[in-house]
Amino acid sequence: MKTLSIIKKQGLLIISIVAVVFLSGCGVSSGLVNQFSVNSTNTNVILQKNNFKVAGTVSGEASASYVMAIGCNKQTLVSLAKQQMIENAKLEGTSKAIINVSIEEHITFILVYMKRTIKVHGTVIEFTE
Repeated sequence: MKTLSIIKKQGLLIISIVAVVFLSGCGVSSGLVNQFSVNSTNTNVILQKNNFKVAGTVSGEASASYVMAIGCNKQTLVSLAKQQMIENAKLEGTSKAIINVSIEEHITFILVYMKRTIKVHGTVIEFTE
């Protein structure tokens, strides 16, 4: 009887460990600097003179959930995050621009479920001349 009790405890311990491993999530993050605009066209601003000031930073974010790797593609999320960043910068009617754009990607996954989050950050400059 004592042996059966030990086997039950060991079995319960093994089942608990397996459950924790399978139910815990994992995450992957990456980041890169991107010099492309939302519409994949570039505007080059040459900052040779001291005719601008740094107005601050701005960011945008987009997320999507996937089941068995089926869902929104990464480029769509990047575009949505960049559009939100541009809206947050309130550039319309001003002499401002966004420079030094960087993209962060974080992926969280649990078994067949995955969530991808894209964050886009940039520096807002304002031209004084």
